[in-house]
Amino acid sequence: MKTKHTRTSRFVLSAFCLSASLLPLPSYGADTGTVKGKIIDKSDGEGVYGASVNIAGTTIGTATDMNGNFTLQNVPAKSQKISISIVGYAATSQVINVSSDKTTEVNLQLGQTTIMASEVVVGASLYKQDRLDVPVTVNVVSQERIRQQPNPTLDQVIEDVPGVLVNRAGGQTTSTVSIRGSNSYQGGAIGTRVQGFYDGFPLNTPETGEVVWSSVNMNASDKVEILKGAAANLYGSGAMGGVMNASGRLPEKFEVKAGFNGGFYDAPPSSDKGTYRVGNTPWLRNTYVGIGNKSAPWNYNLLYTNSHDDGYKENSKTELNDVKLKARYDINAKQYLQLSSFFNESKGGYAYTWPYDFNVLTLKFTPHPEYPFDEVTVNTTSPGGVTNTPKSVYIDDTIKRKNALSGLNYVNLLSDNLSLDSRIYHTYNFTRINYNSSSSDQKYATGVTRTPGEFNETNSNRYGSGVKFDWRAANQHRLLFGLDGNITYMQSTQYTADVPVKNALTSIQEKNAAAFVQDEWKLGNKLTALLSLRYDWSGINKDAVSYVDYVNPTGYTIPTATYTYGTTKTGVPISNPSVDALNPRIALNYKAADDLSFRASWGKSFRAPTLAERFVRDAGILKGIPNPALDKETQTAYELGMFKVLSEKVSFDIAGYVNNYDNLIESITSSGTPVVVNAPFPPFAPFTFTPSYFKYVNLTRARIWGIETSLNYKPTSEWALNASYSYMNAKNLNYVKGINTMLDNNPDPTWLPMRPDHTASASATWKATSKLSLNVNGRYVSKYKAVNYYTNTAGTNYPGNFVVFNSGVKYHVAEKAELSILCRNIANVQYEEVEWFRAPGRSFVAGVDFTF
Repeated sequence: MKTKHTRTSRFVLSAFCLSASLLPLPSYGADTGTVKGKIIDKSDGEGVYGASVNIAGTTIGTATDMNGNFTLQNVPAKSQKISISIVGYAATSQVINVSSDKTTEVNLQLGQTTIMASEVVVGASLYKQDRLDVPVTVNVVSQERIRQQPNPTLDQVIEDVPGVLVNRAGGQTTSTVSIRGSNSYQGGAIGTRVQGFYDGFPLNTPETGEVVWSSVNMNASDKVEILKGAAANLYGSGAMGGVMNASGRLPEKFEVKAGFNGGFYDAPPSSDKGTYRVGNTPWLRNTYVGIGNKSAPWNYNLLYTNSHDDGYKENSKTELNDVKLKARYDINAKQYLQLSSFFNESKGGYAYTWPYDFNVLTLKFTPHPEYPFDEVTVNTTSPGGVTNTPKSVYIDDTIKRKNALSGLNYVNLLSDNLSLDSRIYHTYNFTRINYNSSSSDQKYATGVTRTPGEFNETNSNRYGSGVKFDWRAANQHRLLFGLDGNITYMQSTQYTADVPVKNALTSIQEKNAAAFVQDEWKLGNKLTALLSLRYDWSGINKDAVSYVDYVNPTGYTIPTATYTYGTTKTGVPISNPSVDALNPRIALNYKAADDLSFRASWGKSFRAPTLAERFVRDAGILKGIPNPALDKETQTAYELGMFKVLSEKVSFDIAGYVNNYDNLIESITSSGTPVVVNAPFPPFAPFTFTPSYFKYVNLTRARIWGIETSLNYKPTSEWALNASYSYMNAKNLNYVKGINTMLDNNPDPTWLPMRPDHTASASATWKATSKLSLNVNGRYVSKYKAVNYYTNTAGTNYPGNFVVFNSGVKYHVAEKAELSILCRNIANVQYEEVEWFRAPGRSFVAGVDFTF
């Protein structure tokens, strides 16, 4: 395994060096000059900070400093068009003459417009567009929003975006993100329909589709863009629900950054009857240090972060080390190389649900939510009597993860109308769960026995490349076309086509290839159409699967309450070792006025089954059976939307959508063949035991429709108010009682699990002075109508039904120092985002950040 990882590093390094050696050397010299100037606000004459300044038709660009000043070096000596843009101001440009070896000065004024009218997004088109010109729904989390809290993680900065739902079990345990109800919550985040990217490179693990959202540290990020539904058509399999792309930051000048924050979890309310928090205050801290510079032709940013969390619940302690490096090398004014890379390693306890009693005969769980933060003794009733599972069985379970990315972009503006963007990348993902650190067997409450040193591990190496061309073929047509492909080498103890051998890794391979084309067609001054078509192919190198038949138990042992199974099925043909799909999209944008646009879209997308969905065997409580007939799932998405700037202070967005799923891949829990067991001694009489198992299947049809609204209001320059509300209706259109015995017990068994119908969020930011700002934000999630496993007809102990508020204060002590204080969950609300996993209560964090 180490050898392969070394080969990976050499591959990426060699590719970087080869690319650099084949490209022309910088052409900087006597035929270039410098452009300097200042961008000021027309209304008050003050410098505008953070404005984007670019030389049209080149890759030369920068941003203004705190006083509105900027400098552009190595600008080709000729007549050039300089363009300036920033959110909240009308974009402007001016033609200037640049002389060789001389400095040209230019000062420009910007007039304020509206809150979001000039916001620039990449979005569904895969290139930059004005917010008012985008024909699909795109949400942007700005750098200012990211920096409102100390040590932000990706899940925290997107949790209040309309239509986005975050489900977290705590610590290093599974967390998922759903867009418009695209995902359920399942162990390992198997089958995620949201694609995560970092600078356009994939974050999802190739074997499950999981992104450990809470471990994606945002200290080195500029912004996050969220695309929804058909908007993500060009991103291929895995992006059926949507796309989240975090952009790494590059500084505009030399800087050294450092920061520290620390805090603690407040005491739980008196309803907590556990012992973990008695006399124990869990602490959390974060430290980061970084360096960056922009000095032609180089621009780079290097940041190291260490985070430690004692854990708000027992066995949820975590430790994270993260290194991010982003670097850009300008070959000349027309082309550049850009490296995006990171490595992070996290480790911690594997958190479990709150305690419960378990009856083996009836498969009934009786929860104890009065111990929400404890791993305590579990009582199990079986034919052999009542047994206790000691705490030690659970609190020695740990999980370790490693994630790495090395991605290289080469961009060349081949002409005024044609550009090339090519890339190569490698990702490495490693997850290992250690179950038993003792020297003897450990038996869990559900009957599962873990031997000393037993573990589950998966590691994968993914190599990918892609190329796209952006061609302005005519005034009315802008064409985008390209190719993508990757290959994954995976080793796993359970995601394998063969019957797993305990603690033994087995190899499997997956390949993906795609081609796409898009035309942005200007049908008139106000109407634009975005037409696209993408073809995807995905396949594995196995055509048969072997597995143990968990449906038909052949024996039952008393009093140990364990059962055995029949023969192993070997060489069962896989019906769909490869799948493909051709997915079109049509999107329209009608810009009725400078402050009003309407949008409509229709599109198809697909998702290939992940390796985990094909071959998962072990879910702790239940055993899994691979499904050799598992097929791709498809979606047809419709959307109508409107974006309106009501005044210079108010903007409003509304969208309605319908997502129709065919062959939706979901996990079902079913009952096996009943077994009559004759008890050999009193007081136990003969009884019938019915085993349960799970597997992934294609549901025939499902439909999710909903409405999203958001309102932005800026009454004065000191105040910014935001509010959003979403309604969602998620139904299994072909529900049949008895297929999934767990879901049958939900209050509404036709409702797709883990998808609340109402969500809302609100935020208020007040800049009290030039140095002091305060923020309050909150979110609401309605009670879930259906869950996956711990079901009951009354919906007792179901997640959701909570309102949580957070508050933060930031104070600029000096130009280079900033203090912050944050209180999460102000009211210490006790709630769950996942079945039987209590979310964190109130916590306090204080920090200081320096920039030199």
